[in-house]
Amino acid sequence: MIRTACDDDINALGLPRARCAAFTGYRPAKFRLSFPAGDAEAHVRRLLRPAVRELYDRGVRMFLSGMAEGFDLWAAEEVLSLRDAGLCPDAGVVAVIPFRGQERRYDVPFREAYRHVCERASVVEVLAAHYYPECFYRRNDYLVDNSSVLTGYYDVQRGGTAYTVRRALGIGIPFVNLCVRETLFPLR
Repeated sequence: MIRTACDDDINALGLPRARCAAFTGYRPAKFRLSFPAGDAEAHVRRLLRPAVRELYDRGVRMFLSGMAEGFDLWAAEEVLSLRDAGLCPDAGVVAVIPFRGQERRYDVPFREAYRHVCERASVVEVLAAHYYPECFYRRNDYLVDNSSVLTGYYDVQRGGTAYTVRRALGIGIPFVNLCVRETLFPLR
């Protein structure tokens, strides 16, 4: 297991942080820069499957998703798919929703994926009743604060993913970057 200072901590979910991992990554529009042919989802899912399996093999059992369109939902769906296939039989998903109604503006396929993940999640954690300007940052803080490792797709574009990666590394949480297939460890 990747060891961090938080390994023995119990998180806000009442679970050992060492058994929890969080996801961070881009929404579809940001993937268009790297995948102009529109094959981002297939590419990312090919990277996610072995990453989730490795985390599971290292003891992670709960996977936190911020439930945004794109990477977050693809990651949650992969965890559920691996669980259904019996490859990660006791893996769970925590749907971390920044505000009630987050999915209302999603395209139909993502709204359906969102609903499907929420129905099958082990925990659905709604952080606010309504949208407010900082709600996505608070959601990202929650993901980092309740995990022992962050896994995502980050190619240095600015935004929420960059914020989440910096915050994780800043408090001692390693980041597994599927974009370049490397793990970044915080400086100690």
